[in-house]
Amino acid sequence: MATSFRKLWTSYSRDSILFLNTLSPKKPHPGQVTWLLNSVQPINTLVPGNRWGKSTIIAMKHIVMCVFKKGMSREARNAGEAYETISVSVSADQAEIVFKEAKRLLQAKTLRPLVKTFRSSPFPHIIFTNGSVMHCRSAHDDGKYIDGHRYFYLSIDEAGYIQNLRHLMGSVILLRLAGGGVIDLVGTPKGYGDLYFYFERGQRGVPGYYSQRGSIYDNPFLPEEDIKMRDALLASGNPKLREQALYGEFVDFTGLAFTRDQRDNAFDPSLPEHRPFEAGHRYVVAWDLGRTTDFTVGIVLDITTRPWHMVSYTRLNRVAWEEIYATIDRVAKEYHVPYSYIDATGPQGDVIEEELTKRGIKVYGYKSSTRILKTDLINTLQNALDEGRLAKAFIEVTDPETGAKRTEPVLQEPGEGDWGLLRLPCVIQLMDEMGIYSLDDKDILYTDSVMSLALATNAAYEAEYITEPVVGGLYGGPPAPEPDRQYVHRALASRVQEILGE
Repeated sequence: MATSFRKLWTSYSRDSILFLNTLSPKKPHPGQVTWLLNSVQPINTLVPGNRWGKSTIIAMKHIVMCVFKKGMSREARNAGEAYETISVSVSADQAEIVFKEAKRLLQAKTLRPLVKTFRSSPFPHIIFTNGSVMHCRSAHDDGKYIDGHRYFYLSIDEAGYIQNLRHLMGSVILLRLAGGGVIDLVGTPKGYGDLYFYFERGQRGVPGYYSQRGSIYDNPFLPEEDIKMRDALLASGNPKLREQALYGEFVDFTGLAFTRDQRDNAFDPSLPEHRPFEAGHRYVVAWDLGRTTDFTVGIVLDITTRPWHMVSYTRLNRVAWEEIYATIDRVAKEYHVPYSYIDATGPQGDVIEEELTKRGIKVYGYKSSTRILKTDLINTLQNALDEGRLAKAFIEVTDPETGAKRTEPVLQEPGEGDWGLLRLPCVIQLMDEMGIYSLDDKDILYTDSVMSLALATNAAYEAEYITEPVVGGLYGGPPAPEPDRQYVHRALASRVQEILGE
């Protein structure tokens, strides 16, 4: 009998779904099963719609982790090292939701033997028979209640409400993670905040991250009447809130410069971050130059054919100007470009341009010294990201506040058709900056990559003899006409005058 039990327990330890389906009073639904099987990366992000069952599945995961001491090495187990997990949220009450769900599950006859005791003082915690402990804490005061322990599993519930999530992750949570442990960031999306920062990494397939979205319709245990009631209540309100609440969608309420569709269509995980020069290809190079604390970022676009491909990304910080000058020269020579675009905004920009010229490094200085010029530059990038996007259909929409009716296009989805002029490798810094960039960027910490890409895009348009961004075929309109000989001549003459300073 003992041998048979040991075999069964070994099966449970290897298959957490079998363990839960056999012993738990609640069974995980298919979406929850997918989460348990795949959320094994150091940082995992779950963004479900309402009533998906996030509290239940996170409670189940705490139980599985504690019962089988997942992530702990055999040597650590034999040495009797502590095994601890923690449920964290924006408040103690919110953190206790997962904790109380775990307590309810563990009070079932089939699971109760696995628990030694439930305690509520000084903080709620569960002590398992094997010595594992599940804690419950608030993220208040920069996570001071989390500090001081090593955890093999940290779940952060309603992570979208934690305003300083990235700071908390870097200063406390990651430091508290034991070797072999995992962190789960869980919560309904609240716009493109810090939670989206981590979610997008998993979506792009960045090593060490996993992301999953969940819909209210994934939960087969939820009564159909409940779903219909929620859907009907949300149908008359803001459609963005409906997408967020029902489907776990990130939506933009903040006037971001680049839409999620534009970015999803442009970033391609299959593209390498660097592709060397190819004979017969045409390239443009652009640099956003760091001043005191900013970064210097250089981007190279291959514009041989449309869409244009980013083939090189360079980011420098706190290096001598001579090294910056040498890097600009090296990249220009590598890709055989006659001159590089640089951001020459402000008096120092003129000095840098002069210093580069003295060294025989040919550059063209773009000055975005006014808000209008900067907006034009960003608009050029926006248009490039959207160029050629067609409307598949047109629908009539009623404004929920005024009752006014308007017609809106149903546009091609990312990856549908060949719209968009840019194809970008998944450079994390560039993805992060484009995900939060707005035209009012004075409070955004890093914008250098966005500005470099905007400069490179502007250079690419000019290299094709297009001085203004033209959105060919947008929403089914006619394609942009090919430039005629006289137009090309005028563009070239104007360009020569600019370079000579006439």
